[in-house]
Amino acid sequence: MEFRVDSEPVDGRVAVRILVRLTPRELNNVFVAGDVLLHLPADGLAESGGERPIPRTSMFLSEMAELREGYLRVFADQASADVYAAEVRDQLEGVAAEMGAM
Repeated sequence: MEFRVDSEPVDGRVAVRILVRLTPRELNNVFVAGDVLLHLPADGLAESGGERPIPRTSMFLSEMAELREGYLRVFADQASADVYAAEVRDQLEGVAAEMGAM
């Protein structure tokens, strides 16, 4: 399993992109062992067009791996983006370690 968690400033806000890649064998193992549900913290999400987005608080690993451009979330400030990135990175590192043991 390969993954990246990147952040960059965008119009006074901070965008965090999560990119996950699974080999066909890893994807098969995910389905056999049970897909992993990743927690996606929503604190500090930036408003979009004057409206607060409906926060998605979880996503299956296989679903995230299917997103070619990765999963993008925009935060109002760097601190919120850093907390989000660290939490998701920790989860992905745990999943990668478990998959390495399979």
